[in-house]
This record gives sequence, C-alpha cells and structure tokens, in this order.
Amino acid sequence: LPMRCPECNHRQKFKDGARCKQCRYPFVFRKKQDQISDFTLRQVIQRLSDHGQYAFTATQLALEIGRLWRKKALGLLGCSVIALIVSIIAGLIAFTEWGRSGVALVPLVILPLAVWLGWRGKNALSIRKARQIVQQYHQMHPISGLADGKAFRQPTPTAGFQDPHYAPERILIVERDELVDLLVRNRFHLTAKAAIVSRTGYPEQVFAACQEFLRNHPHTPVQVVHDASLQGFALTAQLAADPQWRFAGSHLVDLGISCTALNNGSRLPWLPTNPARRAGVFGGNPVKRLRAGYRVPIDYCGPKPLLNVLGAAVVAGTLLLAPEILNASGAEVEIDYG
Repeated sequence: LPMRCPECNHRQKFKDGARCKQCRYPFVFRKKQDQISDFTLRQVIQRLSDHGQYAFTATQLALEIGRLWRKKALGLLGCSVIALIVSIIAGLIAFTEWGRSGVALVPLVILPLAVWLGWRGKNALSIRKARQIVQQYHQMHPISGLADGKAFRQPTPTAGFQDPHYAPERILIVERDELVDLLVRNRFHLTAKAAIVSRTGYPEQVFAACQEFLRNHPHTPVQVVHDASLQGFALTAQLAADPQWRFAGSHLVDLGISCTALNNGSRLPWLPTNPARRAGVFGGNPVKRLRAGYRVPIDYCGPKPLLNVLGAAVVAGTLLLAPEILNASGAEVEIDYG
C-alpha cells in the first residue's frame, strides 16, 4: 500500500524509503503494521485541536485514535455476515461428512462466536497501543498542541497564561498536572475566572498565590474535578486531610465526575487504572467497571466540548457528562489507505 505524506500529499510505496521523496518528511508509521498512517494521525490531531486552536492531552488524542479504530471495526453485523458465509460453506462440507445433524451443528458453533467477536471489536479500546502511537509520533514530530504537564515547571513567558496576581472568583483543583496545562493553554482560567492548580500543587507559583488569596478572601470556593474512579471519588476527602491543602479544607467542593453521572447508558471510555493492563473498553455497567479497576477520565472528550462541560460545572456546582459529544467523535477524518 502507498504511504501518503501529511506535509505535501505525495504518495509513495514503503519500499521507496521511510522519507518522502518530495519533501523529505520522515514517516513514522506503516499502516499495515501500526493500524494507522502518519496522514491519518495528522488529520486526527487537526480535528481534535480544531486546526490548532486548542491544546489537548495525550489521553484525548489516544482516545480519538481508539474511536477511529472502533469505527473501522467490523462490529456485530459485519461479523454475522462473515459467519453466515462461513456457515454455509462449512455446512456444505458438514453435510457431506455427517449429514443433516452436521449442518445443524455448524451455525450453533459459528454464530455465537461471531456475536462475541462483533461485540468485542466494537467495545475494545487498545489504549496502551494508542498511547504508544502518540508517544512514538511525538518523539519524531513534536506535537505543539500536546498538554503534558510541563509548561509551567519553570518560570517562562508562557506562565503569563495564568497570572497568579489576578483576583479569581474560584480556585479549581484538577487531578493531574497535564490538565492544568490543558485548561490554562485554552484560556479556561480567564473565561471561568479561576486559579487552576493540580492535586500535586502544580504550578508552584500559583499554588502559593492560592494560599495567600484564601487567607485574604476566605469565602472563595475551592472546586475539585476528577476522573470517575474509586481514587477520584476519594480525592476531596484526601485533600481535606492533606497538610499541604489544610488551608483549603473547609472550602472544598466536589464537582465530579460523580458516580451518579455515569448512569446514562452511553458508550463512555473506561481506562484501566493499573498500567499493567493493556486494554480499556467502551461502555458497560459503571459499578462493575469501577470495581474491576477502570476509570472514566475527566478528559474523555475533546478540548472544546470539555471546556463547555467544565464551564457549566463550575457555575452549576456539579459536572454533568455529555454523551452526545462522543457520537460526533471521529467525524471528518479522511481515511487514508496508505
């Protein structure tokens, strides 16, 4: 299959080399081997970032890749059609060998297998493989829109995105450092009038300013958002008991994701909390998923809809999931067969 260059659209065969003959772009993936091409991944990034307007996390990008793979999976109908064809062929062979009883046994064996394979294909989420795809591409072609939790480690000009000296209406605590970068780079701290820090106290200069600000403005709410996970549900209580967060103890408000917000029957992505597990899954019983060690990440959807969801949450006091967002995921991505 030909490879398509995301820079100049030139097509060439794999045997012609790993660099574009026209613009010298170095290819990272081989479609047959990696289940994705450089051209397709670049399109996914462009769609996710709304053509460079929004920053996004590695989780958001990996989930978009997973949804793209899910869209291409055969599913129940496709597997059933293949199973029917196989059943007819196998039935003819069985009739020759064992008569009518053999014909009856063939669909009883093959059709349940087809149903299981179809369900598995549409619900499986190869999150570890998707993350490896993101990491591999980022190493060779740094993704400028990727929020990685390092933007404000050192005082830099980019720290001006979140000036710790302005007067916020609220303090927002997120579970992971990269979520701070995601929200601040997308100007959420300005639209929501919030000082944003992570559970670890990142960025340090903002965390220190929050302590001083609460001393001077003791009625400021400190809102907490987190993944839908057993660890996330306990985050607010952990912060209240943490000496580092003692200054915020009586002000903490848990916005979610709450357990009750999961009961909408949507195909939410569940990721394993244990890194040793390779795969996640789409949908399923929330209680069973939580007990099995899975989580729905707060960044389960793209940056633009996430900002809308969080914007509504900080005002309403609770985070409500928007499952209809997931139905639009994966749209407007041109399939590249190279």
